[in-house]
Amino acid sequence: MKKKITILLILLFTFASLFGGVHDNLQKIYSVDSDEYEAISYLYISAGKALPSTAGPWSGAELKMMLDDIDADLLSGYALELYNNIYATVSAPDARFNPNDLFSFTISGDAGLSATYHTNPEDFNSPDDVANSGTTDYKTTLPLISVPLETWIGDNIYGYSSFDLGINRTLINTKIEKDSTKTAGVGFRTNVLLLPPSVLNDLNLNFPYRAFGSIGGDWYSFEIGRDNISWGAGESGNLTLGDQLPYHNQVRFTAFTPSFKYTFLTSFFPHPSNYVYTENVDDVDYDEKDKPVTKVDKDWIDNHYEMRDSKDGISAFISHRLEWRIKDKIGMALTESIMYQNENNLDLTVLSPTAVFHNFYIRKNANSLLSFEIDYTPIENINIYGQLAIDEFRLPGEFSTDGPPSAFGFILGAKGAMPLKSGILYGAVEGAYTDPYLYIRDDGGSYDPYKYGIPFIGAIPEFVSSEDLGNYTLLPLGYRYGNDAIVAYAKVGYKEFGKWYSEASFRYLLDGCFDLNTRWNNDVIPGTDNDPQAPSEAHPDEGSYDPNSNWKDRNAVSKNIAITLKGGITLLDNLDIEAEATYITINNFRNIDGEKTNDFQLEISARYSF
Repeated sequence: MKKKITILLILLFTFASLFGGVHDNLQKIYSVDSDEYEAISYLYISAGKALPSTAGPWSGAELKMMLDDIDADLLSGYALELYNNIYATVSAPDARFNPNDLFSFTISGDAGLSATYHTNPEDFNSPDDVANSGTTDYKTTLPLISVPLETWIGDNIYGYSSFDLGINRTLINTKIEKDSTKTAGVGFRTNVLLLPPSVLNDLNLNFPYRAFGSIGGDWYSFEIGRDNISWGAGESGNLTLGDQLPYHNQVRFTAFTPSFKYTFLTSFFPHPSNYVYTENVDDVDYDEKDKPVTKVDKDWIDNHYEMRDSKDGISAFISHRLEWRIKDKIGMALTESIMYQNENNLDLTVLSPTAVFHNFYIRKNANSLLSFEIDYTPIENINIYGQLAIDEFRLPGEFSTDGPPSAFGFILGAKGAMPLKSGILYGAVEGAYTDPYLYIRDDGGSYDPYKYGIPFIGAIPEFVSSEDLGNYTLLPLGYRYGNDAIVAYAKVGYKEFGKWYSEASFRYLLDGCFDLNTRWNNDVIPGTDNDPQAPSEAHPDEGSYDPNSNWKDRNAVSKNIAITLKGGITLLDNLDIEAEATYITINNFRNIDGEKTNDFQLEISARYSF
């Protein structure tokens, strides 16, 4: 009886602590592209402080903690105005939220119109061309109508979801014939359903892109659901997790203080058996070198990424991340990650939040990645940062001379932010390098092969065309431009938060012949000492998990230049107008020597909030 009374008292105490009294719920989750975090990061740089946590998204409690770490008495002018505005927004996330109510919710809405034009629909005529060619980011089309629902329960629980009415997310309307011959697209489209060239089947059935529940407090946050993730200070991308995916189906826990943060993340994806063809192991032939030679069904090749009946299997990105800030001038982050894959079930030991993943010794089921990040603000207004990713690193005696090649990635950059008159002047310069073998794995040797490989790829199921039931878009989880790349990037802009902004950027990309579908084997590693070359001048004679790709034709480094101008203005407090123009020119297009192309892309949009 005493035990029952004790349990009842504990439950009553817990209920009272969660739901009793006046509520101060700061568990709203702010997205990786939120104005609130962007403004806070600029304030940190301008004040001479190292960057706050670069692992987003963030809860309102964490953003408030970041603001509390800034001495507002030292701010003046626009910096102080921006600080006060962001502090008020984070502390009271919605004017309709009543802190005296146990349960509160808000329903709002956005109505949007957008028009997109580009001059070269012949070379950029499918969703995969747009997403994977290295010319532009994966983009979700602005919804015609969006209805977000936010919910607060007590001090600790928050929920978000959004119902979107719009069309699919490509620059052009595309048609894919049964023989895989892609017709030329159209250069102009809007986001209005049934307005030509859109047809009824272009209705976007892929929403919601953000839908989750979270529970947290002043020092922790637990989120489960669909949201985007970005880890790192990079401008052209990040080596562990970039924001180029539209969403992650994820479970995320964070614990944070002003000087330390811990994050544990598991993000789930469809197993490759849902979209990559292989025969059963019993049907695999082997050549004279005991290399697996898979029989390929030609009918399947005709539509490689077409959705098929779901199969058993687990594919997940699992990671833990530690972040420190030292004396307000230096920030550091250490991240260990694995891409885990199993055809049957999930080995729960890989979900240990404190284990060393590399020491599991499950090479057949996982590909590990270690990354280190540092940023330093030597003076006010300037921050210097760098990232290092290690995929393969051979210790002495770990492998024979024909073992796996080393695989690294590097990012080095500097960014600045300075309050100027009634806004913030900001800019960045950055260089990035990724080895050809970063993020990918070998062909498995003579034993039961990995079949599908274990690359750091996120497969996004989506309905993208009126001719197909569905497809998968494959995007890199880490660096935006994947492996085998060298990138130079610069941008400069000016922003008055909540009113207007203008920005110009330049990107030069050397894109080698390897991609995330490539698999390496010991016979085709470039160089006599097995050292990779980046960017690679040619694709290996064999080795691609994508039998429908043009890997056999790749014989030159693609040279890609993109210049972008964009800006936006807020009118009447709830009407936003934005425009973006990009000119792209590519030599050795699709890594084919002598092929040249260019494109001019223009997008104009207007969004009204109510």
